[in-house]
Order: sequence, then C-alpha cells, then structure tokens
Amino acid sequence: MTGAVKTRMQWHDLPREVVAEVERVLGAPVVDAVSQTEGFSPGSADRVVTADGTRAFVKAVPRGRNEGTYDLHRREIEVMRLLPAEVSAPALLGSLVTDEWAVLVLEDVDGRHPGAAGDGADVAAVLDAFATFPRLPEAARASLPSAVDEFAAEQDSWWRIEADAIALPDWAEGNRARLRAAGERVLDAVAGEHLQHYDGRADNVLMDADGRPWIIDWPWASIGARWMDGLFYLLDVRLRGEAIDVEDVLAQHPLFEGVAAADIDAVLAAVTGRFFVKAQLPAPPGLPTLRDFQYREGIAGMEWLRQRWG
Repeated sequence: MTGAVKTRMQWHDLPREVVAEVERVLGAPVVDAVSQTEGFSPGSADRVVTADGTRAFVKAVPRGRNEGTYDLHRREIEVMRLLPAEVSAPALLGSLVTDEWAVLVLEDVDGRHPGAAGDGADVAAVLDAFATFPRLPEAARASLPSAVDEFAAEQDSWWRIEADAIALPDWAEGNRARLRAAGERVLDAVAGEHLQHYDGRADNVLMDADGRPWIIDWPWASIGARWMDGLFYLLDVRLRGEAIDVEDVLAQHPLFEGVAAADIDAVLAAVTGRFFVKAQLPAPPGLPTLRDFQYREGIAGMEWLRQRWG
C-alpha cells in the first residue's frame, strides 16, 4: 500500500502483560510473530502462531503513542461485536482495553490485498462482498453512527476551502462553485439503513486462496446508503491506477443499480473537498505520510469528476 506509515510498533515492543492477555485468549504461548509494516496505524499489527498451532491476528496500540488510534481500536472492538454473520469479516476472538492499551485478537486471514495485478480482476468480487452488507435492525443501527452525521464535515468542505483560502489544482479552482453545489447535497445521497464499512479501500480487504474477499479494519463503520463502500473502493481503484473503467462498473454492477448520477457526484465532490481540507493540516503524531495520501485521494476524486463532467 502506498503512503503507509513507516513507524509501526512490532510484536517485540509489546509489554509482557499485553502478550500474556493475547496468550490467555488463544489458550497457548505465542511462539512466532510476524509484524506487518503496511497501513497507517502507529500501533502493532502481528500475525501470531501459538505452541498448539493456533493462528491469530493481533492489533495493539498504547494510548500514549497515539490517542486517536487508541480510540479507533476501542471503537473497532465495539463494531466487531455487532457484525452479522453474513458479513465477510474475521471473527473477534478477544480484546483488551485498559487506560493504557487497546488490543484486538482476531481470526487470521491468509490472503493478499486485491488489485496487485493492476488489471481490475478483483473489482467485481470485492463489490460483491460489499453488496452483502445488510440493512441492520433498529437496535443495531442505534449502536453505530449515521453516515448523515459522519458526512457533516464533508458537506461543508468547499465552504471551508473558500473561507481558509486553501490552494487548489487549477481544474478544481475553476469548478469550485459546481463542486460546492454538488457536495452540499451529500447528506441526502448517503442516507440509508445499511451497514457500511466507511473505509472501502484495497488495504482494508484480503483475498483468500479461494478468491473470497474478507473486509478488515472496521473502526469507521456506520449506517448509510448501501452503495457507499463500493464507490469508495472504485475511487481507490482509480487512485492505484488499475486498468479498468470504473464508469462501466458503475453502469453494470448490481450494487449501483438505481443510484442517481447526481448522488454519485455529490459523494465524490464532498469527499474530494474534505481530502483537500485534511491534506493541508499538520500530520498527526506517528502518521507522517497521511497528509500526502489524503492529497492524492483528493486529486483522484477531482480527476474522476472531471471525467464525469466532461
């Protein structure tokens, strides 16, 4: 994954009390651990094996290293407990939350991120997985944030760009009024009652040996329009330069059936503006590459809208 943080913790950085809790959850001592280096989290991400052959994936972060990531780990634990069985996500085997640490022990998925071949061959399978996300019952919906609330900042992004005199690429500057008008109607576009991962990118998907996509990293889960994650994934496809026409995918994949073009434009305009706003902020502690990645996301959204609007 491009833009990954290079300052991640590793398994050997974890204190003995955290390792002991992981081993208690798994029922045996950890004898092997392979630390993952990709991703934006400054915490650890480790594939572990115990003495009895049990495999698991462990995510851990100390509060003092990055409180935002600590809060996201806590939120992900709550989300994982809510996920319906039909959602293709690793099972939560156990967790630990203290004033200092947040730790998830998850089922290990042996797989690869989609899109490495660059030919678009994985796109349909990933969208099929997003299409299984259900309309949640009212009680479960009440436990997750609404996309309408989550998109409030996106709705205001183009006004924020104007108020703060944020520099834009030439095309975005020349079309700022149209982008603002499209983005202002985003709350109507994202309203819905379906489970949404809300961060649909290739680095949050693993393809197993049978070609089944597994959706990972759930801290941003929300309730909204059924097709949102699919659109986010197609934006990521464009960002990574896969050789596939995403407009053809929009026209043909059942996930987008009946979705108005204006709703697609509204979401793209809103998130593009938000990425441009975030990109000019100081980098968060432990995440030195995040702002550059967000700027490139903004460029990808802008270029897609430029194509759509001719």
